[in-house]
Order: sequence, then structure tokens, then C-alpha cells
Amino acid sequence: MGKKVEHPLDILREELQQTNVALKCAYDKFNYVTEPELVEASIYEISALKARYSYLLRCIKEQEPAARSGVSLAAVAASAGKGGPVCPV
Repeated sequence: MGKKVEHPLDILREELQQTNVALKCAYDKFNYVTEPELVEASIYEISALKARYSYLLRCIKEQEPAARSGVSLAAVAASAGKGGPVCPV
């Protein structure tokens, strides 16, 4: 009765989906609020969620070729050489 271990790529895809739902909710909130402080807060929330979405999408794109070819994800991350942070596995 072992616990099913999810593939890191599946976890990233699930997080991307959750972030997409949160982004849609944030846009709905932005369209609903009228107080200037709440409008500003909604803008910051949307901005943060868009940044998270972009990050997760980049991580997925970087890891998908490795998952298809069977190459170690750590090896791909180490060889990426883009100078940015390595996406968590």
C-alpha cells in the first residue's frame, strides 16, 4: 500500500492550473471592486500571479524535453546555462 509518487512535471502542471484559476479570480475581483485601495491591491495580486504563471510555464517548458527523452531533469537544469534560477524539481 505505497503512496503514489507524482512526477515533478505533473506537479508543475497542477500548480500552473491552480495559478490560472487564481488569476481568473483575481481578474474577477479587479472588475468588481470600486475602492481605490482594493483596485491597487488587485493589480498587485494580478501582477504576482502572472509572474508565478510565467515562472511555472518556463519550468514546464524546460523540463518537458527531458521528460520525453528520458534525460535526467537535474542534468538539463545544470546544463541550461541561462543564468537564471533552476526550477525546483
